[in-house]
Amino acid sequence: MLYLAYVQLQTSEQNAHSQSLANLNTAAHLVSSQVEAASSKLFLLDDAQSLTEFDNTAKRILKHSPIYADIVHVNLETGQYRSALLNPTTAEKDSDIVWTPLIKFSPHIAISSLYEKSPGYWVFAVRYIPNASEQLWLEFDLKHATQSLRGLRTLDEGYVFVIDKHTGRLIFHPDPNRIGTPSISYHSGISELVESGTKFAEYEYYYRDQFKVSVFDADNGFDWVFISGTDRSDILAASYQFGLAAVFIVSLLYLAIAISYLTKQLSLALAELNGQSDLAGFKHQLRYTLDRFIPHQGIQFCLYNSQHGHYSTLDFHGNGRVVMEDKALANRFSAGKISYLSKSDADPLAQKLQIHSNHYVIPLHSQGDLIAIIYIQAWLPSCGSILRMIRNYTEVALSNLLLRKKLLRIDVMTKLDSQHTMNASIDCHQNSDHVFFAQLEIDFFEQILNHHGTQCADKIILATAELMQICFPKPRAISLSRDGLNKFCILFHAHDADDALNKCEELRVLVEKNPVKLGEISIPYTVSIGGGVVESAHQETLNTVEKALYKAKGAGRNQVSFNAYNS
Repeated sequence: MLYLAYVQLQTSEQNAHSQSLANLNTAAHLVSSQVEAASSKLFLLDDAQSLTEFDNTAKRILKHSPIYADIVHVNLETGQYRSALLNPTTAEKDSDIVWTPLIKFSPHIAISSLYEKSPGYWVFAVRYIPNASEQLWLEFDLKHATQSLRGLRTLDEGYVFVIDKHTGRLIFHPDPNRIGTPSISYHSGISELVESGTKFAEYEYYYRDQFKVSVFDADNGFDWVFISGTDRSDILAASYQFGLAAVFIVSLLYLAIAISYLTKQLSLALAELNGQSDLAGFKHQLRYTLDRFIPHQGIQFCLYNSQHGHYSTLDFHGNGRVVMEDKALANRFSAGKISYLSKSDADPLAQKLQIHSNHYVIPLHSQGDLIAIIYIQAWLPSCGSILRMIRNYTEVALSNLLLRKKLLRIDVMTKLDSQHTMNASIDCHQNSDHVFFAQLEIDFFEQILNHHGTQCADKIILATAELMQICFPKPRAISLSRDGLNKFCILFHAHDADDALNKCEELRVLVEKNPVKLGEISIPYTVSIGGGVVESAHQETLNTVEKALYKAKGAGRNQVSFNAYNS
């Protein structure tokens, strides 16, 4: 029995370590994407032709982006610091602010250390130096910019926090009131390791009557230290139940062997949930786990969208289908509660899913919000501890998967895939037959933006994304993504090059025939498309297709070109 507890402890430690590594990676990608977005906005500000245009652009950015605190223009010749919101700029003149160049983005871009803009209000800035006489600062409001990291959890009690290496203060903490304060955990030994040159390591320390197990990563261009971990007691909790059963299992050796085998297999199966990269794989692994360990007559897995009140099922390819809309129903599912109900007590969603027997209702929550429901049809009750164990692992794994999917795989505006997802899809299909890749660019987008404004530009982007999904539905479409402000990508199946070219031509014509509406005005627009067959990894594929796109643009735009410059 001691061995079983030890095996479970080792499994819990491995799960805590793997989740911590995934959380560090997700946090770093999120910060990098936000800094990259800030760089794009600084370039946009630099393109302003007048002070009035600069101020209008700055106010528009600040109005639509709550993660930004202010925009500051610095005149190095006069020493003047001018805030777009007319805030005092005393804090920006502090000589203790340390700037770290971000060569990854541009040699003229740098990120600052943490500084206090006003009492209790901490920010950091991304700076762009377009020339020798001026600087542009875009300041981040930390209470907005980093709070999306709150959903990253390690096991049940762990979380992620981020430290500014120059000041030793917290850039992110699940408790917003801690932001800007010195990190006791960081100064409990991690800071000495970082200063000695250790960029990545595991570290254990004692804090507030708890032993903490953490992984830190200081190997990034921001001079930040990302730390993820949990309490040692959180790791021990999973093995605690085995110690309580020791006396009973000693007298029942055969049962002990059976429990040992089942527990190990269940832990391995549940650990696989943390490694799933998409919802289709997650559903299949969950179904596989329940089939092995819970006797049942049927399983239904429904995702819940709290914004729209939608309950959706998933097909084999991971496509969602809304089966019900009822926001009030979500309040009936309590966090942490597993219910075993008869047919007559079935809730409206169970009735909609045609569940006509005794069944378990297992709601899954993230930070108190319902994210999914599992229905298990069973004639007789099953082992409650196994169900709770499955529920706890599934809840954490699904929470992290949904957050990573949201942050890394989806373009927030269009809900299409991100370029990161597209690149991975190209690499996965580089040896597949009849797979083609195309890039689409909205013609004269900057002129549309300047002439009709951001509202019209946003409508065109959303309309283009919608038309792409109409022309390239799954399973023909492997991935549809947005790559940059006005550029989109399509990875899809086709019978041959002519079939692929015809599908892209259909999309071009569809765009041309569907102008967007801005009030009573119709705004026509066109797209240029370049494409080709996928025969290599994403970098070479992108280079080849970009040449085809340049050819389409060079030929007058509103055209489709395939395999430009190929022999």
